[in-house]
Amino acid sequence: MNLILLAAGFSLLVVIVFDIAYSTISANQTGPVTTRIAMGLWTAFRFLASRMGQDMVLRVAGPFVMSGLALSWIALTSLGWLLIFRSEANNLVLKETGEAANWLQAYAYVGSALSTVGSSNVRAATTLWDNLTVVAAVNGMIVLTLSVTFVLNVTQTVAAGRSFSALIGVRDPADPSNDDLLMPALADICTRLNASPLALYYTPMHGKRSVPMSLEWLARRVAGDTQRAHHYRQLLGELPYLDIDADSDPDQFPAAMKEWASRFSTMNR
Repeated sequence: MNLILLAAGFSLLVVIVFDIAYSTISANQTGPVTTRIAMGLWTAFRFLASRMGQDMVLRVAGPFVMSGLALSWIALTSLGWLLIFRSEANNLVLKETGEAANWLQAYAYVGSALSTVGSSNVRAATTLWDNLTVVAAVNGMIVLTLSVTFVLNVTQTVAAGRSFSALIGVRDPADPSNDDLLMPALADICTRLNASPLALYYTPMHGKRSVPMSLEWLARRVAGDTQRAHHYRQLLGELPYLDIDADSDPDQFPAAMKEWASRFSTMNR
């Protein structure tokens, strides 16, 4: 048995399973691996946006990031299991000939196990590896279930964010009479974004309804050293990846919001 392959596969599997679970069910932003993959994909998207027509790429921003993230989860999970199954040369054999499976055939077996399709022409040679195949199948079902739930939560957050952007377009945050309507809605969208930050990568065709830019615009409209402005800053302080808190210098908060929004936007409000 190749202990290096076994240790590498097990370590990778532990990291990616924890990261997926944390990202999908913790309701507390995303795991470190997921965060870096998403940011890398978004950076690639912004590069394409600078080279191509912005209107065309705006439509695929969020789906591009989410699809790439899903493929990365699948690739890393399957790679972990591949290393585990390849840690022993003769644990997987061809059904017809009984010969040891090669790397490509072993990967097909892992894919079949994770998807629970069971159509591979490879089988486990011993009971131990057969039982590990069952564990891999359970792992695959869990990842699939969590991924579907995760996508649903993200798209619901996107819809809520666009609804809020439309709301502040007709109810000016600078008017104190709108506070009873806007503050609860702001609290809801900020906590939703904290739980599902990948919603920030979805950019609407109407750029002014971009959630990051709308929130940055709101911060400017309610800026100032007043108790009311402090309440708005407290709510905005729940946003993911915002590098300032409500008790910081009020004059610095709008600039911090502008820098935050620029990470997830391609245009100004």
